[in-house]
Amino acid sequence: MGCACLLLAALLGAAGESPQVFALSARVNVWDVEKGDMNGDGRTDVLLLCSDEEASPLDKEVLLFLADEAGGYPASPSATLPLPEMSGAVLLAECDGTPPKEVVVLDAYGATVHGFRNGAFEKTGGARFPSLLPCGSREPVFLKKAAVDLLGDGRDVWLIPSPSGLLLQRLDGPVATVACDVRSEIRRYESTHITHRLPAVHPFTLPGERVKALAFLSDEYADFASGEGWKETHRFKVPMTLDEKWDAHTAMEDISGNGLPDLVVTQVKGTVKMVAKTHVYLAEKPFTYPETPAAEFTFKGGVSAPVLKDVDGDGRQDIVQISIPLGVTNFINYFVRGKIAIHSEVYLFNGTDFGKKPTFSTNLTMDAPEGRERVAYTFGDFTGDGRLDVAYGKSADTLVVRAGEEKQFLASKPCASVEVPSFGIAEPASLNGNPAEDILLFHPGGKNAKRVDVVLF
Repeated sequence: MGCACLLLAALLGAAGESPQVFALSARVNVWDVEKGDMNGDGRTDVLLLCSDEEASPLDKEVLLFLADEAGGYPASPSATLPLPEMSGAVLLAECDGTPPKEVVVLDAYGATVHGFRNGAFEKTGGARFPSLLPCGSREPVFLKKAAVDLLGDGRDVWLIPSPSGLLLQRLDGPVATVACDVRSEIRRYESTHITHRLPAVHPFTLPGERVKALAFLSDEYADFASGEGWKETHRFKVPMTLDEKWDAHTAMEDISGNGLPDLVVTQVKGTVKMVAKTHVYLAEKPFTYPETPAAEFTFKGGVSAPVLKDVDGDGRQDIVQISIPLGVTNFINYFVRGKIAIHSEVYLFNGTDFGKKPTFSTNLTMDAPEGRERVAYTFGDFTGDGRLDVAYGKSADTLVVRAGEEKQFLASKPCASVEVPSFGIAEPASLNGNPAEDILLFHPGGKNAKRVDVVLF
């Protein structure tokens, strides 16, 4: 047994106690989950965003499950916040500068704010403003990175999509509007389709400045806004170097540890002979990137995408390249055995580059889902040793954890196994205060759509 598995066993108790599982029940389907201390007791509570997408009028609500003194969760909600049919999204934000956070319910015309007071939700305010947010969403979501204390005064700014860019809004009024690469399109079929695509937003801190700067990343541009009112702007054209590409995606993260967001660009071409190229550009100064990438990776023969994670616990972001091979063996496994194979390669960042070859490589086999179901998997430190582990659905009713190790990416055998419905979305979360991360597992669109599993390590 590896050191990480021994550590997990110690965390779970000398008797080999399994991870704790709390099954949360909802009245209608759960589409998203969020966490936060909603009553100010220092414990992390769980919120579910629910909607009966087939009801008319739509039946939507936020359910709150308060953590108890032992760190567990009740099967039934501690409080319920009914949502109007026209609501489109929800976020948690510190609106008045005094914890705990409030629940902000959004639509295309503004927001209402609800605080959890004396065991129940109550409306504490609202603001009206136009935006690109939907009205009447049947499958609503939490906007989990859309509330940030940009001004350093303890009150969050809401990052709201608007036709011209990003509206920076607070409960007491607008703060600024920052232009960025918003793509809006209209298509005429039997009905009219209107779509909006917003760039990813990355707040970061410039040396000597209290107000956070903003980076916006689309598949074509990296836009930056900083200074008073975010009026100082810069634009960087994302390098696309692969001829005949049919797909491209970008990611932004501080890899080098200098506080500036670095850039990862992946381009894909081919079908049967699929090729994916990933370039990494390290920011040496604000608002721009060098012409030559610091690293280049080529992956052939499968669907592939990079994930930025700290694999070895050194505080620096590494690259985990996840791919699904398109070979004959994988097709036979899928159609005959109902299995899919996943291949991963790990490139550790040494402070300068990622090396020419992967440090580790690992294969995983999972049950293939049906219909709208998806295989649940997530990365996180579930052993508490600082290294990256992976939890994934080994079969339809079993979630396993394979621990990260010093001499290989993952241990050859699972060090923990949990009997839960393992098709769905798994998210890491620090819930019970110990060094090991926990898991929130929900099942949107599946047969367990009214259930959320909280797995505590």
